[in-house]
Amino acid sequence: MMMPFDPKETRTTRNLLQFCYTCHEAHECDTERKCIACWEALGIEDEAVEAEQTTEELLVLYAM
Repeated sequence: MMMPFDPKETRTTRNLLQFCYTCHEAHECDTERKCIACWEALGIEDEAVEAEQTTEELLVLYAM
C-alpha cells in the first residue's frame, strides 16, 4: 500500500539532507520546529515553498 504524498514531509526531508547534514550547528536543532525556524531565518524555507508552488502550477498546466 502506497503512502499518500505529503509535500511538507518531502520538503522537510530534502532540507534536512541538503542543509542540515553539513551544518556545524545541526546538533542544536533537536526538533523539527527548530529546524524550520533555522531555515526561515536563513531564507531557505521561503525559497523551497516558492519552488514547489511553481512546480505544482506547471504540473497542473501540463495535466490540462
